[in-house]
Amino acid sequence: MKINNNNQESSMKIIVLGFILAFTSLATHAAKYGLEPGDAVLTNCHEIYTKGVVKAKVDDGYTVHFPKNSGPIQCPPFRWHAEFVLPFQSVSEYRLKFLGGLKRDIVFQVGEPVTFRVDTDKRVVKNKASIDIDAQITDISSNGAIAVKLISTDPEAAATFWQWIGGNYVDLRHKYLELERDKRSR
Repeated sequence: MKINNNNQESSMKIIVLGFILAFTSLATHAAKYGLEPGDAVLTNCHEIYTKGVVKAKVDDGYTVHFPKNSGPIQCPPFRWHAEFVLPFQSVSEYRLKFLGGLKRDIVFQVGEPVTFRVDTDKRVVKNKASIDIDAQITDISSNGAIAVKLISTDPEAAATFWQWIGGNYVDLRHKYLELERDKRSR
C-alpha cells in the first residue's frame, strides 16, 4: 500500500507543478509588452488589426481608442484582453518566412500592389462567391500586417473592401492574401 500512496503523491506533485508552470506562462505572456497609456497598438480581430492608442490599463488588458478613419471594427471595440493587443511599429519591408528558412522568404514592401481574394457577402455581391481586390501597400507593421489603399475600380470590389478591410491592417498570413502569397512564392 505504501508504494501506491507514493505514486499518488508523485502524480499529484506533477499535476500541481504543471498548473503552476501553465499559470506562470500565461501571466508572463499577458505582461509581455507592458504597454502604457499613449502607446500606439494594433488590436487583433481574426488576423485583421485595427490601429489605435492605449487609453488605460484594465485588469486583464487595455482600453484602446481608435481614430475616426479606423475600421471597420468587427470585434467589440473598447476593452481588449492583453493577448489581442500588440505594440505598433512601422517598417518599410517585411520578410514572410516559411518552413524555418528552408523555403525562400516572401518579401513585401511599402508601395507594392497586392491582390486580396475575399469571400463575398451575398447582401453586397449577389452573383460571385469571391472577389479579387487590388490594393497598394501603404504601411507595414513589424508583426507582418499591412495597411493598404484600394486601387480596384470595380464597385463590387470596393464595397467588399470597405466592408471587411477598409482602414485596417491585414496579417500577411491571412487567408485573404493566400492568392498573393502563392503568386510571390513562384
